[in-house]
Amino acid sequence: MSRAYISTVDTKTDRWEVPYQSSYGDKLSFEFSYLPNKWFKKIHKQITIECMSLGKPSVETLYRYNYSLKRFFEFLKEYNLKIMDYADLSHQITQMYIYYLQQIQLANSTRSVAMSALKWVIEHGQFFEYDGFPEGQVFDGDEYQALKQDDVLRTRYIPDNVMEQIEIALKKEKNILLKSIVEIGIDSGIRLSEVLDLTEGCITEDFTGKPVLYVFSPKNKADRYIPVSNRVKRAVQLLEQYSEVARKELATNYICLYWQKRNIRYARLLQKIFRDKLYRFVKKHDIRDNDGELYPLTFHAFRHTLGTDMLNKGMSMFEIQEYLGHESLHSTSLYAKVKDPKIESEYKKLGFIGLIVKEISEKEIGEGKKIDTETLLSASLPDGACQKPINNEGKICSKFNMCVICPKFITTPKHLPIHKDHLDRLRANREAYMAQEYIGTMNHLETVEYALETIIERLEAMQSGRENKT
Repeated sequence: MSRAYISTVDTKTDRWEVPYQSSYGDKLSFEFSYLPNKWFKKIHKQITIECMSLGKPSVETLYRYNYSLKRFFEFLKEYNLKIMDYADLSHQITQMYIYYLQQIQLANSTRSVAMSALKWVIEHGQFFEYDGFPEGQVFDGDEYQALKQDDVLRTRYIPDNVMEQIEIALKKEKNILLKSIVEIGIDSGIRLSEVLDLTEGCITEDFTGKPVLYVFSPKNKADRYIPVSNRVKRAVQLLEQYSEVARKELATNYICLYWQKRNIRYARLLQKIFRDKLYRFVKKHDIRDNDGELYPLTFHAFRHTLGTDMLNKGMSMFEIQEYLGHESLHSTSLYAKVKDPKIESEYKKLGFIGLIVKEISEKEIGEGKKIDTETLLSASLPDGACQKPINNEGKICSKFNMCVICPKFITTPKHLPIHKDHLDRLRANREAYMAQEYIGTMNHLETVEYALETIIERLEAMQSGRENKT
């Protein structure tokens, strides 16, 4: 995000329609009319513009903060509290706000975002020393614990009997779009925004022939490849077939498209539209909880359920973090709080899912893989090449010093001596290796070792003529 987007908006108005393509739609609405006076409107607009220019936090996060802050000003009005600027804010008021959030009927995650929105704007103003902000601390650091944020996972884990009802309903469901997206969610645990951003060709295969899904996270601005079930593969292929006409008409590669009867045209499926479809799916198939009530199913619940299953299956926190695309272990560690015996996950240790070929050429890699001379030079590595040279908006590659377990990594038999030397160096002194290669956990070390063993075995087989293709 940059000032270029803001240049299309009249920032003097109290409602901004910012053009921004996402699963929320083709624009994001920023509302400032609920703010009580000119000072609040001016400072919030200023901070929003600054953050959009910096790109931190993300535009989607700014959007959520913008509408979540409305709860704070509703709280002030309800409690008849008047503040002229944030300098009037006190620890006592923030504690009252926590109590207010506890009393109203909201999901724990919604309460958490409401608190995060307030803390974000206060801490931003304090950091840049704006006038009108508290000089001292008004938060004690226990806000999220007080809001019982961690307990949210208990309510989001889908019980076995409910999951059985969902699976039975999927067998009866005729809506290909809805059915496919739900199946992807159950088996992969990817976020709804990530599903709606899937594009044609996102399913590939690793060197063993197992399906691998390319996922881009709008939340983290990062991509990853994850091994998936054959059901996910079939669901993605169905979406590609289902959206073929729509993709041509809209000139897009997105595969989650649908026909709008009211507007008589094709359009991208948005989060709010899908959530309505999911609610109607539950109602249509009469999916109920143990109390006989319609089950309050959310798409994100599939993610929490899979994460818990993975943990119970014996996968480490680091493997789950990598698979689900968590930015930190904090989110992953919350799954440990859910103690359910369900163990049905089919996912195994990730291991090496890159590409092993005889040589790095268009014939071996395939057409359209950007293997021209200039690209090859920029993509060359000591032990192979990268299918996608650095393209992370100026950021360091997320797989820094971990190329051998990156799906974009390509290697050939001529690199075999380097891989063997790499493995010998790793085994000779594990602690020294971890320090030199910036690997912080034994789990990552073992993953690299496993990948090297697999690569060496395959390359030796190819070199001896026992294997002619990957």
